[in-house]
Amino acid sequence: MTENEILSLFNTLSAGRTPGKQDFNASKMFSLLEDPFSIWCSFHAPKEAAVAELNRYENLKIRTDRNTRDQWIKNEFPGVVFVSGEDETARFKNTLSAMIRGETAIANALLWNLPENTYGSINLLVRSDSAPSLFGSYHYHIFQFKRAHDLKEHYALQVSLLNQILGKAQRYTPAQTRVFLKDRTLDVLYQDHQERLDRELTFWRSIRDGLAKPEAHKPPKAASAPWRVYANKIVAETKDLLMLPGLNTEMRQCLKINGIFNTDDVAHAGLERLCGILEEPHATDSYYNALAYLHHKPVLREAGHFPPPAKKYNLYFDFEATETFTKDNVSFVYLIGIWDKEENKYVSFVAKTPEEEIRIFEQFYSYIKDFSDTALYHWTEYEVKKMKNLAAKNPQDADKLKALCNICYDLKVAVNKQFYLPAPSFSLKAAAPAFGFNWRQDDCGAMDSMVYFTNWLKTGNEELLNKVLMYNEDDCKAMLYLEDKLKTAEILDLKK
Repeated sequence: MTENEILSLFNTLSAGRTPGKQDFNASKMFSLLEDPFSIWCSFHAPKEAAVAELNRYENLKIRTDRNTRDQWIKNEFPGVVFVSGEDETARFKNTLSAMIRGETAIANALLWNLPENTYGSINLLVRSDSAPSLFGSYHYHIFQFKRAHDLKEHYALQVSLLNQILGKAQRYTPAQTRVFLKDRTLDVLYQDHQERLDRELTFWRSIRDGLAKPEAHKPPKAASAPWRVYANKIVAETKDLLMLPGLNTEMRQCLKINGIFNTDDVAHAGLERLCGILEEPHATDSYYNALAYLHHKPVLREAGHFPPPAKKYNLYFDFEATETFTKDNVSFVYLIGIWDKEENKYVSFVAKTPEEEIRIFEQFYSYIKDFSDTALYHWTEYEVKKMKNLAAKNPQDADKLKALCNICYDLKVAVNKQFYLPAPSFSLKAAAPAFGFNWRQDDCGAMDSMVYFTNWLKTGNEELLNKVLMYNEDDCKAMLYLEDKLKTAEILDLKK
């Protein structure tokens, strides 16, 4: 191709501009499918309402995945060209130049199809001589890498869109795209996803143009950053039906069709009317949850499940576990945290490696003074499942782990059986704040703690470990706080 032809191709694909807010990045396909309200916010919410939140876990995972991927590409394609540029325009031009030169493999590629408002990054373009394209007797097809065991729908649509963009650039659309998952490789057929892709892009345009407003999710994660805080606030302030646990989209729509638009409407509608709209137990549950919001107090569901039986020793515990950042890593529980009610103190046991995991459980076991008069309180079955799995892998410690499991008491189950709460769910992060509990750190959640722990291992910086310990301590204390609040709260007992 001549320089004029190259410039003409660039101008055609760029439509005389650079990608902007009105264009769809293929990397946003997950948000479009799973969190479309955040996309709506990006177009229609006040700009000042956006609150930046650093996703340390995702950033670490991306960096680790990129390093692993790039090394694999270098090994498999020794002559690979890694595209770079001082800005995205230069990177796009350099991608086109590499394709025009007929490079065997092109990594970190960027392609635009701005006449159709789409663009995206491609992990690897691989040359094939099986069919011609605009560039000559060859064309390119896509290799994309995903750190997952299964091909999720948004992955398939994302690579199909990238394939569509590639087809516009080279005037030849490959029949398939190769996706490398964690432990297998799949070919994604473009024709299998083309119709769904067109439908989702139409949905995105309707959001962009203000013709559709998707639902948010339930607080405390009503949308992803930077719109999480804004979405949580809007959902709570409007008393949205999302604040009621257990209702799916179809059920909420049924209520709206019948003129019931918020939690106050549900409370005032009355149980009899709700039973004519929703199936049980959703009608009853929604009604009493709405009453809990209306009166700002728990509603008694069924007595006898709460409070937990009093013991001499009462320990509130929580685990923190790693995820695998690289292929060779294994997941393990690296922290067992305990709030000792009688001693009024926080106790922690930390494992630096998978080999040390069983040791901290032995320390946990040894901390118990009297198994016959001790209760271990946790929230959800996660901790008990972890111990049972660990017992199966470590027969020599199975008796100790089973002994720990036998004195466990799931507070979430007990609270759920006895109360309707003025909270959007029975997650600890939703239930405890409904009664005034706040975690002390805004920049350390469950996923962040994994990153802080990983960086602590690398650097030895004790401040990083202290952040993890503080987060875990707050998780433990939140259970006791909620238990105490529910013991002393004024309860709305509708049976009296």
